[in-house]
Amino acid sequence: MYDDVKLYLSDSFNNDVFETCRTIEKNAGRIEERICRKITDLSWLDCRKDWAGLCSVFEVRRITETRKGQSEETRYYISSLDESAERLMNISREHWKIESLHWMLDVVFSEDDCKILSENGHKTLNSFRKLALLIHKRFIAEHRKKSTVKAHLLDLFRN
Repeated sequence: MYDDVKLYLSDSFNNDVFETCRTIEKNAGRIEERICRKITDLSWLDCRKDWAGLCSVFEVRRITETRKGQSEETRYYISSLDESAERLMNISREHWKIESLHWMLDVVFSEDDCKILSENGHKTLNSFRKLALLIHKRFIAEHRKKSTVKAHLLDLFRN
C-alpha cells in the first residue's frame, strides 16, 4: 500500500486531482514550509477494500531551511475522514505534538523504564513528569536559556 500511495502521489500527471494546502512558518531560526495534498477518489488503490471506512489518502511534505541547508521529508497517511487538506494537515501536526511529548517523557524521565506495577502509580507519576516538564520548559523560556530540558535537569543535579 505504501508503495502504491507514494507512486500515485509523486506522479506529476495526477497533480490536478488533489486538494492542496500550504503553510510557511518561521520558527526557532528556521523556515518550515508544509504542503498537504489530499485525494478522495481512491479508485486507483487496489487494496482500498481491505481498509473499512477508508475515505482519503494524503501526504504532508515538510521543507525545512536552516543556516546549514535545506531538508525535505514526506509523510503519507490514510484516513477515514473526508476533511479539507488544511484540517488533515492540522490533525497530523497535532499527532506529532503528542508523539513528541511521549518521546520527551521517555528520553528525559525514562518513563518506559519505570518498574511500578500499579496502574494508579503509573498515572500519578505520569502527571508529575508532565508537570515537571512544564515547569522546566517555562523556566528555560522565561530565562531565555539555550539548553534543552534534559541538559537543564542534569545541570540542576550537578549543582
